[in-house]
Amino acid sequence: MDKIITAVYEHGVLRPLQDVHLHERETVNLHVLPPRVLISAAAARRKVSRFVLDEISYLMGGEQPALVKTDRLYWRVPVVLTYPTQGTVGTVGFIDVDAETGDLMTTSTLVEELTHNAHALAARSTSHAAS
Repeated sequence: MDKIITAVYEHGVLRPLQDVHLHERETVNLHVLPPRVLISAAAARRKVSRFVLDEISYLMGGEQPALVKTDRLYWRVPVVLTYPTQGTVGTVGFIDVDAETGDLMTTSTLVEELTHNAHALAARSTSHAAS
C-alpha cells in the first residue's frame, strides 16, 4: 500500500509531521522537495529593518529583497542609509534572511562591515553636499 508521509529535516533529523505506522523492515522511498518560501519578502524586509534599527542605526533600513536559491532559499535584503532631509543616500550592504525559517544570517563581522560602509557613504555624501 502506497502512502505519502510528509516530514521535515531539521537539525540533522528527519521528523514526520504525522504519526507513522510502519512495519519492521518496511522499505521507505524519499522524495526530497525544495524548501518552501514561508517568509514573505515584506516580512524579510521588516525583520532586517528592525535588526539594523536595534543593532546599528536608526538612519538605516531594509529595501526590496531578492529571492536567492542555493542549497536553501533566502531573501537578500539591501540595507540602505537614509537621511530625513535627503531620503536614501545609498546601499551599505545586504543581510540574508532564510525564506523558510525567517532567521537572519548575521555575524558581528557583517554588522561591522555595514557600519563601516555607512560611515564611508556618509562621509562621501557630506563632502558632495559641501561642494
